[in-house]
Amino acid sequence: MFRRHLGGLVPALSVGLALWMVGSAAPAAQAPAQLPSARAIVDRFVEVTGGAAAFKAVKSIRARGTFSITGQELSGPLDVMAARPDKLLTRVTIGSIGQIEEGYDGKVGWSIDPIQGPALVKDRQLIERADEAWFDAPLHLDDHMKSMTVIGREDLDGRSTYRLKVVTLRGTEQFELFDVENGLQVGVEASRDTPLGVLPAVTYLRGYQKFGALMMPTKVVQRVLGQEQTFTFTEYEFDKVPANAFDLPAPIKALIK
Repeated sequence: MFRRHLGGLVPALSVGLALWMVGSAAPAAQAPAQLPSARAIVDRFVEVTGGAAAFKAVKSIRARGTFSITGQELSGPLDVMAARPDKLLTRVTIGSIGQIEEGYDGKVGWSIDPIQGPALVKDRQLIERADEAWFDAPLHLDDHMKSMTVIGREDLDGRSTYRLKVVTLRGTEQFELFDVENGLQVGVEASRDTPLGVLPAVTYLRGYQKFGALMMPTKVVQRVLGQEQTFTFTEYEFDKVPANAFDLPAPIKALIK
């Protein structure tokens, strides 16, 4: 969840916001003679952001902040909630558009937006939503991962990074980039199924700060279809998500036969 520390979090947002966004390609990685293993890279990331024990102790996370689209007067409050083992709810409210909601309750995935209305998430989109919602995704444990492969090293935002190819047991693929110097995850590249088709997206994770026992990014920048959107997080709460937060909205219940 939280797209490998947000990355479940945002990153699923591209489905509902794809109507206004776009992605870019990163330069090819260069493979040096010696590289650490994928497990070593991930374990270092987990350790520098608080440790596996601290993360496993958390039952739910709520993150609040703001959302904006670069170059457009589109912005508003952002509210993301996630809970074990695989529940996720994201709401963005944009004044001139209205509220966009995406959710997954462990079985049912849904989207509600002012343009397309309520809709059930199905097929590939549902598989990807389920993987985005997996709470322990940042740990990259064997019960969720099919494979992790180190592709090489490359520069990102002027920093040297390791590029990993990650494939979940459900078959969802993405590339994850980790800062060589500090161990933090700084990027994610993936193609995701959306109402506009399969779209490539690049996500940058920036401004890590400590909230409670965990380090979390305070800014997530996502590029899709040439558009750039920014998610700025000012607050993270742990173990305070209401039990009924992931109940299916009435318009979604009406679609289930």
